[in-house]
Amino acid sequence: MVPQLSDARRAATPSRKFSEPHYIVLLALLLGSQPIATDLYLPALPAIAAELGNPALTLTGLTLAFGAAQLILGPLSDRFGRRPVLLAGCAAYALTSFAGAWVTSLAALVVCRCLQGAAMAALVVCARASVRDLYTPVEGAKALSRGLTGLGIFALSAPLVGALVVAQFSWHAAFVALGIFGMAVFAWVWFFFGESLPPRTPVPDADAEVSATRAVLGDARFRAWTAVLAASYSTLFCFLLSSGFVYIKVFGFSPLGCGLVLAGNSLSYIAGTYWCRHLLKRRTPDRAVSVSSRFSIAGGLLMLAVALVAGAPQAWAMIAGQYLIAIGHGVNQPCGQAGSVAGFPQHAGRAAAISGFLMMLAAFIVGQTIAPFLGVSAWPLVLTNATGGTLIALSAWVLVRRAHAPATSARAI
Repeated sequence: MVPQLSDARRAATPSRKFSEPHYIVLLALLLGSQPIATDLYLPALPAIAAELGNPALTLTGLTLAFGAAQLILGPLSDRFGRRPVLLAGCAAYALTSFAGAWVTSLAALVVCRCLQGAAMAALVVCARASVRDLYTPVEGAKALSRGLTGLGIFALSAPLVGALVVAQFSWHAAFVALGIFGMAVFAWVWFFFGESLPPRTPVPDADAEVSATRAVLGDARFRAWTAVLAASYSTLFCFLLSSGFVYIKVFGFSPLGCGLVLAGNSLSYIAGTYWCRHLLKRRTPDRAVSVSSRFSIAGGLLMLAVALVAGAPQAWAMIAGQYLIAIGHGVNQPCGQAGSVAGFPQHAGRAAAISGFLMMLAAFIVGQTIAPFLGVSAWPLVLTNATGGTLIALSAWVLVRRAHAPATSARAI
């Protein structure tokens, strides 16, 4: 059954602009804009490198702009509403994609990708904030799990679609496909999404903005849930960053074999989002992640234990462990994203932006730490997963549990 809207929020959205199924599809499109932007053009990288030069900055620039822009666009959506920020973001996402298809230099492509990353931030931040506008925290976690199921499907299919487009046409066509996707999301927002943010009469001044940021950062639940999000996302990010090097260069997999490993990871994540909805039928989000984090730590420690016993990392253990981590990620993300904004109905955009930025920052730092060792050994990925799984579990079992303890809870979730 599709989660129901909070009665207090239903009036905030014009009925002619909103329906539950349309919103869940929109949530999947908005959240899926990230793997579409990063994964669909991956098969085009060799052709881009041959024509323009090393394209690594096109991905790094996108990621950094995506993280930084959230800090601006989240508060803007709290002030001016989700719908105008979303429409502007969708338009910019499409335009920068089309522009990327016609550039003639690497520098111009990097600029287009940075601008696209900023546009993508609008889509993801407003998606997460609108869930808080429209749902209670528990129902919001269920809605996010549905949207993140869509993200998993996009992550699974985007590289395949990109490969077909590039093979049939050229690398330019990959960016045309991204532009078409952006136009489709713009149309969906225009026709099916009314403003979700309840009307606000006072316009916040600079002091109020600073106070709101301090309130978010000072909230124990926000910090606890953001710790879960950052640890879980960083662990998955390192797998995506290093999988091609580890499985192809270290273990000798074929590109197809490595692709099948990545596909299995996406399927495991999708299974985790389905499991999340099952858990939330009987548990609150904090109790759900206390269960899912067992998969996270078990996956990481499995890799490490087998590597220590065998004297070297083993491919089968790394694949099995990664799939356990991906299942846990499918629960940790929707619960963490809903939980991090739960206490801030008036500042959901700001809370979503700060937590999103911290997720990207953590992933970037960890990714840069292991980057020098890519293709040399599988040990960095083993140690990263073991450490990440342990941090996920500690965050869920200690920080989240403590933040939700009756004696310390300041808000009802």
